[in-house]
Amino acid sequence: MNGSLQWQRVTKLRLLVLSVIAVAVVLGAARAWATPGTGVVGPITARGSVSQDVVLGTPRNVTLTRKVTVRVGGKAVTKRVKIPVATVQRLMTCGGGGTCDIAFQQLTFSPGAHTGWHTHPGPTFVAVAQGEGTLYHGIAGCPAHKYGAGTAFFQPSSEVHNFRNETSGTVVLHAFYALPAGTPNTAIRTDQPQPSSCPNIP
Repeated sequence: MNGSLQWQRVTKLRLLVLSVIAVAVVLGAARAWATPGTGVVGPITARGSVSQDVVLGTPRNVTLTRKVTVRVGGKAVTKRVKIPVATVQRLMTCGGGGTCDIAFQQLTFSPGAHTGWHTHPGPTFVAVAQGEGTLYHGIAGCPAHKYGAGTAFFQPSSEVHNFRNETSGTVVLHAFYALPAGTPNTAIRTDQPQPSSCPNIP
């Protein structure tokens, strides 16, 4: 009886130790897989809340099919009609009893600096104030686009991306973030693992 009880205690202790090791490995791996940026500085310069009814989205066309009945010479004629409609794919909605937060940030990239792979919790608009940088998209083919001073780009919240200064000069960006209400400054970006589609872009 004593030996059986002792064996159960040893088994429970082993399971506890293995569980702690497993958690440590998972947390360590999560840190290793994240790709934080380097060489980028930039405080949040302003924040505010929006309570008006606003919808942020991207335009798209959809085709609706409707059944229409008309009377022709005393007869009811029914036809299916396709109607093209311009609409918006919603990315974020403010108002309707709730608010959204907005934040502005100035980011300065030294030569070789990059943001690391990340996403944002809401749509982001970025203008390049100085220099030229390259935006990499973490999707099939790892497409890259160069943006110079006076140009701008939009980032949907779902897209993993990495902005890099691959020049010998300084790059300055101004970012406008639309955020779910209550998003703290520390959660404006979320580090993401390096996409398998971009194996050569850390």
